[in-house]
Amino acid sequence: MPWYQPQELTEALDMMATREPVVVCGGTDVFVNWLRRKQQFKGRDWLDIHRIESVREIRRVEDGLLIGAAVTAAEIWQSPICNAIPSLQEAARVVGGWQIQNRASIAGNVANASPAADMMVPLFALGASVILQSVQGERRIRIDDFVLGPKQTSIKKHELITHIHIPEAGLFAPQTFLRLDQRGGTDISLVSVAVVAEVDTPAPHVNIVVGAASPKPFSVSMAEEMVHKDAPSDVMKRVAALYAAHATPITDVRASADYRRAMVGVLVERALGKVLLAAPSTQV
Repeated sequence: MPWYQPQELTEALDMMATREPVVVCGGTDVFVNWLRRKQQFKGRDWLDIHRIESVREIRRVEDGLLIGAAVTAAEIWQSPICNAIPSLQEAARVVGGWQIQNRASIAGNVANASPAADMMVPLFALGASVILQSVQGERRIRIDDFVLGPKQTSIKKHELITHIHIPEAGLFAPQTFLRLDQRGGTDISLVSVAVVAEVDTPAPHVNIVVGAASPKPFSVSMAEEMVHKDAPSDVMKRVAALYAAHATPITDVRASADYRRAMVGVLVERALGKVLLAAPSTQV
């Protein structure tokens, strides 16, 4: 099992083009998959990118914020720069225990495409994009187009996720992330919700995204539009009911589909109420 740790992005891209390695950022998902399905990994090289400086950065850019692929959950919730996106920080703080948070990367959370992935939910609500590179060049794609379904993404052969881009509209906007679990942060989400009120834009909008209750995080456009038409006290329960109706959760050992669907409504109402109280009433 050859293990490579390049220090330059060009080295990693060259390896992606010629060897089709298994990519490792933090390894918290891929190592579990390896233990379960060793035959699928037999004979493949491993590419660890966490020593590449450019994919370990968090920085402001002209049109928003860039988070490197190998940035960990712990680095996100501890970063002063990420104070601009508290919904993502709140999600990062509940990605397993401290040991997991110090290894789990943002790109790994996205690339694994688990329906219950915590950091994906605020990324959807923030309108994030995934930046991919290969020897052919760079490609940028919205995260809701990148994630196709459970464990499925639109990443192409030889491409490597290098950064996640957060647009300017979501920075410092009123926002929150809530989740329901069984063991307070060390378990997989039963239901999660992120709400971002983009108020400092020509067309103010409230983004409401639900995770762990469908094949991928989802929003309901007609419910989001209702937020602008009625008083908050009148609209929250109706929006919550619409999200519950659109949820398609599963039944498993953690909870039944009916319970999850009911909790979608509860969490949407709570999260929306929390954000609307913080948002300027004249703009939302």
